Amino acid sequence: MVIRMDWLDAMIAERVWCALGEAGVDSGDLLEPLGIGADALADRLAARCSFTLEELARIAARLGCRTVDLLPGGPR
Repeated sequence: MVIRMDWLDAMIAERVWCALGEAGVDSGDLLEPLGIGADALADRLAARCSFTLEELARIAARLGCRTVDLLPGGPR
């Protein structure tokens, strides 16, 4: 089975954007917990590159949700 990463990256970025909105958190508030720069975060949120699982876990912790909530097919 082949999984297109660009599709997966787009779905995860969309879930992260939704979770940010639900939590009332600005994307800039993720920079410190992730330990990445603004350009790197912008690339991930635009699905130009992938979030790592560790980054998704840190995002979930910051937003008060579960990591699985940020994955396609996960509960919302």
